Amino acid sequence: MNEITNRKKDINVIVKSTLDSKLTLTKLLREFIAAFIWAYSIIKLFIFDVDIYLIQNFLPNHTYFIIYKLPILLGLVALLWLFTKNKNIFFWSLYICFYPLILLFWRIPHIIFRQKNWVLAFTFINGILSFMITIKYSFISSTVYLISLIVIMTSTNKALLLFSCTAISVILILTFYNRFKVIFKKSSILGFYTLFLSRVDKSTLILEEEITKTPVELLNDRQMEKRTTNLQMLVLFNRIHLFIAKKLRLYQNSRMNFAYYVISIVGLVIFTILSFTLINLSLFKLNTTHFYYEEIPSFFIFIYYSFNNLLSTPISELKAVTPLSQSVSMVGTFSAFLILVILTSLVWSVRSQKHNDELNDVINSFEQQGKGMEQLIVDQYKIKNIEDALIELEKLKAVLIKFIYKISENIK
Repeated sequence: MNEITNRKKDINVIVKSTLDSKLTLTKLLREFIAAFIWAYSIIKLFIFDVDIYLIQNFLPNHTYFIIYKLPILLGLVALLWLFTKNKNIFFWSLYICFYPLILLFWRIPHIIFRQKNWVLAFTFINGILSFMITIKYSFISSTVYLISLIVIMTSTNKALLLFSCTAISVILILTFYNRFKVIFKKSSILGFYTLFLSRVDKSTLILEEEITKTPVELLNDRQMEKRTTNLQMLVLFNRIHLFIAKKLRLYQNSRMNFAYYVISIVGLVIFTILSFTLINLSLFKLNTTHFYYEEIPSFFIFIYYSFNNLLSTPISELKAVTPLSQSVSMVGTFSAFLILVILTSLVWSVRSQKHNDELNDVINSFEQQGKGMEQLIVDQYKIKNIEDALIELEKLKAVLIKFIYKISENIK
């Protein structure tokens, strides 16, 4: 009988292991397909026709793949759907469509927090906060920019091209203006932490005089529940405030904010190159005589041209020959100087010291809030210190005691 039971257990273990392996392979396949589709789309849209390049260089006798690309893709989807449940196709489609958001708001945070690297975590959080704080402007400008990009890439209508070129130029100017404004303006990210502080109202956790003056053993059930709940919330807020203060101090000492600035500058460089690429392409479509060229330039040539303009290095494939295109070329070169000024200001001079002072104020505010809550615990609950409060909550079997202990371990 025992032997049969053991065999059943072994079979269950094998089945469970097989199912887990199958589930892992399915997730990896889904991840690969989503990443491949987005990478392919970005490369094809912004760099060059990767599928045409691969067919012409590796399968020159099979150019029909290019001609019948859409029917072939639809056929593959139909074949996959034939052997897959409807709900799986639906959820896979959603996953692929929203993959960039899933990557940004789930995959990357999950990896960071598993590493328990709080310096990296706060760097990532600050990046997300920066995006969320400016989400209205970011959404509107990104929408206008994307529409302009599509128009410049696909249209030959001169009025639309002129409007799109102007829109991208305005967004580029506003982007540089906002970057310079950041140098002297108080950090909006640190302002968010200050807003978090102001949202915690200690007055709501003050006990009624009747409860504070009554011995604990004489409190009725309602009063005891009120006392325990308020004590738990005060200890929790105390731990959270001191936890954030310590991790922000760790982030400050790591100088990771320098890396954040450098990453933001790299993003600005890429954005600037893409913007001048689109501006130059729209000028070319408006009038090809703005440039000298031997062969019709591809989109990648315009990227290459705009990149070299930042470095003030001409290329033979494309040259500006009219006052308008030459003016754009000069502005592109001047943009490199502006980027260098922004980088210097952010990392080594005004912004770095200003940011350090602001961060100190925020850290001190969190520490003072935490200590203020501990003092409130001492005054209201007649408990000597926070350690005794933790012991009392453990005896009372408070709901959040394990979580509070977990945070406390990271404060020591």
